[in-house]
Amino acid sequence: MFALPFKNDKKQPIILKKLNTEVKIIEFNGLKWIDIIRPTNNEIKMLEDMYDFHELLLEDCMTEHQRSKIDSYEDYSFIVLHLPRYKKELFRLDSEEIDIFIGHDYLVTLHDGEFKPLVELAQKCQSKEESRKEYMDEGSALLLYGITKTLFDYCFPIVDKIGNNVNEINRQVFANRSKSMLETISRTKMQIINYRSVIKPLRPVVITLEKVIQKYLPKDKDIYFDDITDKIEKIWDMLENYKEVIESADSTFASLTNHTINGLMRTFTIIQVAILPMTLVSGLFSMNVQGIPMHEYSMAFWIVFGMIFIPTIFIGMMLLLKKDKWF
Repeated sequence: MFALPFKNDKKQPIILKKLNTEVKIIEFNGLKWIDIIRPTNNEIKMLEDMYDFHELLLEDCMTEHQRSKIDSYEDYSFIVLHLPRYKKELFRLDSEEIDIFIGHDYLVTLHDGEFKPLVELAQKCQSKEESRKEYMDEGSALLLYGITKTLFDYCFPIVDKIGNNVNEINRQVFANRSKSMLETISRTKMQIINYRSVIKPLRPVVITLEKVIQKYLPKDKDIYFDDITDKIEKIWDMLENYKEVIESADSTFASLTNHTINGLMRTFTIIQVAILPMTLVSGLFSMNVQGIPMHEYSMAFWIVFGMIFIPTIFIGMMLLLKKDKWF
């Protein structure tokens, strides 16, 4: 049993949500699919008793890998897949790991149950014979194809969501230079970076998998895994395109913001030049020292006012006439 902290959008105190281990053993036409959600040492011991898996690979199932990989042995292959998962409550895109053992007549999947399509596929195969016939009738390799296809199909809506955000940023980048716009650009840029960091090491694994899986495939079925390769290449091409667009939008937003700041600074400078006589004269006549001119003269106020007002009006008119050179 696992206890994980959860926090909602309203930043309420952290509560603990208990998650139980689940094991599904599905059999059809001589093929066995064992799906383990949140494995513990008990489930690892069960696999050790059932199959001749290397102990280091079983240990790997209990630790988190940083990258996807595939190890091929004489009787089975061990596959680690990292796929992106969008965490709505955190507005963040992370990777989720799936560990897979595949042999000629069995398939073992171990994961944390975060991929809803995979959990639903296992439940459907367990409860419906037509689903077992659809996914498990032609061996372990085509069952693996069905699982990976389901997972990659799950990835496309995330890419589409990122694409919609990028298109919306492109539409608003010239009209909106608020802090929220900067946050949206930064968040979308981070999502693209995280997505690429997951997909990039997965690409060579899928290409290798296409070769390794040959020994588990029925004849003339190798075209299926070409489809998986096409899917991941399509995702990568879309991410590359979004990366270029968001970097361009980020650069444009920064340039527009700098231009706005420069315009404000230029305006403040003009205002300071316009009120310079006022500042200078009022500063001179406000000094608390002996010998200030016109100290006892009855028209002193109006003379000083004229010394301030007339040059200020003159400079203001000059700036107004030369406004095309200033703005």
